[in-house]
Amino acid sequence: MLSKAHLTIGTAAVLTVMMPDSLPEVIPCVFGAAAGCVICDIDCEANEKADASRGRITAALIAAASLIIDNLLRTGMLDTASPNWPYLGCLGIAVFVITCAFASVSSHRGFSHSLLALALETGSLWLVLPGAAKPFAIAFISHILLDITNKKPVRLLYPLKKGYCLGLFYANRLADKVFTAAGTVWLIAVIALCVRVSRLG
Repeated sequence: MLSKAHLTIGTAAVLTVMMPDSLPEVIPCVFGAAAGCVICDIDCEANEKADASRGRITAALIAAASLIIDNLLRTGMLDTASPNWPYLGCLGIAVFVITCAFASVSSHRGFSHSLLALALETGSLWLVLPGAAKPFAIAFISHILLDITNKKPVRLLYPLKKGYCLGLFYANRLADKVFTAAGTVWLIAVIALCVRVSRLG
Protein backbone atom coordinates (compact mmCIF):
# COMPACT_ATOMS: atom_id res chain seq x y z
CA MET A 1 0.00 0.00 0.00
CA LEU A 2 1.01 3.63 -0.41
CA SER A 3 1.95 5.96 2.42
CA LYS A 4 -1.50 7.53 3.02
CA ALA A 5 -3.02 4.12 3.69
CA HIS A 6 -0.19 3.21 6.05
CA LEU A 7 -0.40 6.52 7.92
CA THR A 8 -4.16 6.44 8.44
CA ILE A 9 -4.49 2.75 9.29
CA GLY A 10 -1.31 2.64 11.37
CA THR A 11 -2.30 5.65 13.46
CA ALA A 12 -5.84 4.32 13.89
CA ALA A 13 -4.44 0.95 15.00
CA VAL A 14 -2.17 2.61 17.56
CA LEU A 15 -4.98 4.71 19.04
CA THR A 16 -7.31 1.69 19.11
CA VAL A 17 -4.83 -0.46 21.02
CA MET A 18 -3.46 2.27 23.30
CA MET A 19 -6.74 4.21 23.78
CA PRO A 20 -5.03 7.31 25.25
CA ASP A 21 -7.28 9.49 27.38
CA SER A 22 -5.00 12.47 28.07
CA LEU A 23 -2.46 14.60 26.21
CA PRO A 24 0.54 13.00 27.99
CA GLU A 25 -0.68 9.64 26.65
CA VAL A 26 -1.54 10.96 23.17
CA ILE A 27 1.88 12.49 22.40
CA PRO A 28 3.97 9.26 22.47
CA CYS A 29 1.21 7.49 20.54
CA VAL A 30 1.33 10.10 17.78
CA PHE A 31 5.14 10.15 17.70
CA GLY A 32 5.47 6.35 17.66
CA ALA A 33 2.70 5.91 15.10
CA ALA A 34 4.19 8.49 12.72
CA ALA A 35 7.57 6.78 12.78
CA GLY A 36 6.35 3.19 12.73
CA CYS A 37 3.81 3.69 9.92
CA VAL A 38 6.35 4.58 7.24
CA ILE A 39 9.80 3.45 8.34
CA CYS A 40 9.44 0.09 6.60
CA ASP A 41 9.40 1.86 3.24
CA ILE A 42 12.87 3.30 3.66
CA ASP A 43 13.84 0.64 1.10
CA CYS A 44 11.40 1.69 -1.65
CA GLU A 45 12.28 1.09 -5.28
CA ALA A 46 12.64 3.96 -7.77
CA ASN A 47 9.04 3.87 -9.02
CA GLU A 48 7.71 4.17 -5.46
CA LYS A 49 10.23 6.64 -4.02
CA ALA A 50 8.13 9.76 -4.60
CA ASP A 51 5.22 8.42 -2.56
CA ALA A 52 7.55 7.04 0.12
CA SER A 53 9.34 10.39 0.35
CA ARG A 54 6.04 12.22 0.81
CA GLY A 55 5.09 9.72 3.50
CA ARG A 56 8.40 10.16 5.31
CA ILE A 57 8.16 13.96 5.15
CA THR A 58 4.61 13.87 6.52
CA ALA A 59 5.62 11.45 9.27
CA ALA A 60 8.70 13.53 10.14
CA LEU A 61 6.58 16.69 10.45
CA ILE A 62 4.06 14.90 12.69
CA ALA A 63 6.84 13.44 14.86
CA ALA A 64 8.60 16.81 15.10
CA ALA A 65 5.34 18.55 16.02
CA SER A 66 4.70 16.00 18.77
CA LEU A 67 8.21 16.56 20.18
CA ILE A 68 7.72 20.34 20.14
CA ILE A 69 4.31 20.07 21.82
CA ASP A 70 5.73 17.68 24.41
CA ASN A 71 8.56 20.10 25.16
CA LEU A 72 6.35 23.20 25.29
CA LEU A 73 3.54 21.67 27.36
CA ARG A 74 5.78 19.41 29.47
CA THR A 75 3.64 16.36 28.80
CA GLY A 76 6.46 14.00 29.79
CA MET A 77 7.51 11.95 26.76
CA LEU A 78 11.01 13.47 26.63
CA ASP A 79 11.34 13.13 30.40
CA THR A 80 11.12 9.34 30.15
CA ALA A 81 14.40 9.32 28.25
CA SER A 82 16.46 10.81 31.08
CA PRO A 83 17.31 7.59 32.97
CA ASN A 84 18.80 6.09 29.80
CA TRP A 85 21.15 8.96 29.00
CA PRO A 86 23.82 9.23 27.94
CA TYR A 87 25.04 5.69 27.40
CA LEU A 88 21.98 3.58 26.64
CA GLY A 89 20.32 6.45 24.82
CA CYS A 90 23.31 6.89 22.52
CA LEU A 91 23.42 3.13 21.97
CA GLY A 92 19.74 3.20 21.00
CA ILE A 93 20.30 6.01 18.51
CA ALA A 94 23.31 4.23 17.01
CA VAL A 95 21.44 0.92 16.59
CA PHE A 96 18.43 2.71 15.09
CA VAL A 97 20.55 4.63 12.57
CA ILE A 98 22.58 1.56 11.56
CA THR A 99 19.42 -0.55 11.20
CA CYS A 100 17.75 2.10 9.03
CA ALA A 101 20.89 2.53 6.93
CA PHE A 102 21.04 -1.22 6.25
CA ALA A 103 17.31 -1.30 5.52
CA SER A 104 17.62 1.55 3.01
CA VAL A 105 19.99 -0.47 0.81
CA SER A 106 18.17 -3.80 1.13
CA SER A 107 15.71 -5.09 -1.44
CA HIS A 108 12.15 -3.80 -1.14
CA ARG A 109 10.06 -5.70 1.40
CA GLY A 110 13.19 -7.48 2.57
CA PHE A 111 14.99 -6.66 5.82
CA SER A 112 13.02 -3.46 6.46
CA HIS A 113 9.73 -5.39 6.58
CA SER A 114 11.01 -8.20 8.80
CA LEU A 115 10.47 -9.21 12.41
CA LEU A 116 14.22 -8.71 12.91
CA ALA A 117 13.96 -5.04 11.87
CA LEU A 118 10.88 -4.67 14.07
CA ALA A 119 12.77 -6.01 17.10
CA LEU A 120 15.92 -3.94 16.48
CA GLU A 121 14.13 -0.67 15.78
CA THR A 122 11.59 -1.03 18.59
CA GLY A 123 14.30 -2.03 21.06
CA SER A 124 16.55 0.86 20.08
CA LEU A 125 13.67 3.33 20.31
CA TRP A 126 12.82 1.97 23.76
CA LEU A 127 16.33 2.92 24.89
CA VAL A 128 15.74 6.51 23.73
CA LEU A 129 11.99 7.16 24.19
CA PRO A 130 10.43 4.25 26.08
CA GLY A 131 6.89 5.66 25.92
CA ALA A 132 6.94 5.71 22.10
CA ALA A 133 8.24 2.15 21.63
CA LYS A 134 4.92 0.28 21.90
CA PRO A 135 3.04 2.65 19.56
CA PHE A 136 5.95 2.37 17.11
CA ALA A 137 5.75 -1.44 17.18
CA ILE A 138 1.98 -1.43 16.64
CA ALA A 139 2.29 0.91 13.65
CA PHE A 140 5.17 -1.14 12.23
CA ILE A 141 3.13 -4.34 12.51
CA SER A 142 0.15 -2.66 10.83
CA HIS A 143 2.42 -1.74 7.90
CA ILE A 144 3.61 -5.33 7.51
CA LEU A 145 0.08 -6.73 7.72
CA LEU A 146 -1.16 -4.32 5.04
CA ASP A 147 1.74 -5.19 2.74
CA ILE A 148 1.18 -8.93 3.17
CA THR A 149 -2.20 -8.49 1.48
CA ASN A 150 -0.39 -7.34 -1.69
CA LYS A 151 1.02 -9.40 -4.52
CA LYS A 152 4.71 -8.82 -3.72
CA PRO A 153 6.08 -11.12 -0.98
CA VAL A 154 7.28 -9.73 2.35
CA ARG A 155 10.41 -11.38 3.80
CA LEU A 156 8.95 -11.49 7.27
CA LEU A 157 11.53 -13.98 8.60
CA TYR A 158 14.61 -12.28 7.11
CA PRO A 159 17.39 -13.45 6.60
CA LEU A 160 15.41 -16.43 5.30
CA LYS A 161 14.72 -15.93 1.61
CA LYS A 162 11.09 -17.07 1.72
CA GLY A 163 8.54 -14.27 1.43
CA TYR A 164 4.88 -14.21 2.39
CA CYS A 165 1.90 -12.57 0.70
CA LEU A 166 -1.80 -13.19 0.25
CA GLY A 167 -1.70 -11.89 -3.33
CA LEU A 168 -5.03 -10.09 -2.96
CA PHE A 169 -4.23 -6.57 -4.18
CA TYR A 170 -1.79 -4.41 -6.11
CA ALA A 171 -0.18 -1.84 -3.83
CA ASN A 172 -0.99 1.28 -5.84
CA ARG A 173 -4.41 0.64 -7.34
CA LEU A 174 -8.03 0.65 -6.17
CA ALA A 175 -7.31 -1.26 -2.96
CA ASP A 176 -4.98 1.50 -1.80
CA LYS A 177 -7.76 4.08 -2.17
CA VAL A 178 -10.21 1.80 -0.36
CA PHE A 179 -7.78 1.16 2.51
CA THR A 180 -6.97 4.88 2.77
CA ALA A 181 -10.66 5.78 2.95
CA ALA A 182 -11.37 3.02 5.47
CA GLY A 183 -8.34 4.07 7.53
CA THR A 184 -9.50 7.68 7.55
CA VAL A 185 -12.99 6.70 8.77
CA TRP A 186 -11.45 4.40 11.39
CA LEU A 187 -9.06 7.13 12.54
CA ILE A 188 -11.83 9.71 12.91
CA ALA A 189 -13.97 7.22 14.82
CA VAL A 190 -11.22 6.21 17.23
CA ILE A 191 -10.24 9.86 17.85
CA ALA A 192 -13.88 10.59 18.71
CA LEU A 193 -13.92 7.56 21.03
CA CYS A 194 -10.68 8.67 22.75
CA VAL A 195 -12.15 12.13 23.28
CA ARG A 196 -15.34 10.61 24.72
CA VAL A 197 -13.36 8.34 27.07
CA SER A 198 -11.28 11.32 28.17
CA ARG A 199 -14.38 13.37 28.98
CA LEU A 200 -15.99 10.50 30.89
CA GLY A 201 -12.79 10.06 32.87
